[in-house]
Amino acid sequence: MQWYAFHKEPAGGVDGPEGKKERLLKIFEGWCDNVVDLILATDEEAILRRDIYDRTPIFTWGRGRVTLLGDSVHAMQPNLGQGGCMAIEDGYQLAVELEKACKKSNESKTPIDIVSALKSYERARRLRVAVIHGLARSAAVMASTYKAYLGVGLGPLSFLTKFRIPHPGRVGGRFFIDLAMPLMLSWVLGGNSSKLEGRSPCCKLSDKASDNLRTWFRDDDALERAMNGEWFLVPSGSENVVSQPIYLSVSHENEPYLIGSESHEDFSRTSIVIPSAQVSKMHARISYKDGAFYLIDLQSEHGTYVTDNEGRRYRVSSNFPARFRPSDTIEFGSDKKAIFRVKVIGTPPNNNSERKEAGEILQAV
Repeated sequence: MQWYAFHKEPAGGVDGPEGKKERLLKIFEGWCDNVVDLILATDEEAILRRDIYDRTPIFTWGRGRVTLLGDSVHAMQPNLGQGGCMAIEDGYQLAVELEKACKKSNESKTPIDIVSALKSYERARRLRVAVIHGLARSAAVMASTYKAYLGVGLGPLSFLTKFRIPHPGRVGGRFFIDLAMPLMLSWVLGGNSSKLEGRSPCCKLSDKASDNLRTWFRDDDALERAMNGEWFLVPSGSENVVSQPIYLSVSHENEPYLIGSESHEDFSRTSIVIPSAQVSKMHARISYKDGAFYLIDLQSEHGTYVTDNEGRRYRVSSNFPARFRPSDTIEFGSDKKAIFRVKVIGTPPNNNSERKEAGEILQAV
């Protein structure tokens, strides 16, 4: 697997032989588990740092019987995966124009006009390449400046984040997803298909991506539901009194989990014992309903706390269930000895042995 991430920095920076993974983990601290786990699973020596450049499209690609194609004339950033595609399209268009010139020469019994063929090739490619180049550059800006909620990065207005007011850029993004992206992808991915025998004039969004893309963008919980995975509470911290992940089954909708320092006969199947001094005998309860897990404190002495993936920490009420999500952190007590990270495995294990193995992998991570 190959992955890359954007981070805006001055050009020319160099990393030492050690500490690259640690630096990435610090940069992407607080991101979803998928990002953090991917970095953790990557060997230090496999991490490469590269400055990413593009070049502004130019109007003159060649002179006389010489022309350019591919990155030599329109190097672009890798966000859309179109750099190599544009080079392939260049090559195809160049072949088309040279073939036309050859046929015209045979019909008119005149020498092949190479110069005119190259000029026709350049005219056919300039606009399309410039637009896709601009889209790739815009995607880089979006990737390095995206903010889900209003207040992030606004200094004294950062308190607005806790109200979870959607950022204007996100609202605009939804408009783009709904209206502009299908047209844009059809045009970008369509390539020169109108000139290829046996192919449709353009590609459709439905041929390239699931319609769930729009749903996932509008609904924060849709992607979580679509994962259809199994939930674990993974011990976090060096002083944790629990060493193995705790499995939460979605099939126990009518049997809530009881968290406490002792096992209870009434919850023989769903009793979770945490042997910590700050965990009460009946400390908290976890229930599953309508596709989501909820946590409620049972008036414990030292409290139950949740820290969401944006860093907001709050004490769970004994009156109202609090929903928790993947990547959230749950603390039973306040002595940091019963801290768990919520993790979801996308492919459910088929049996208990596989589930145990999955738990061991999670624990290693």
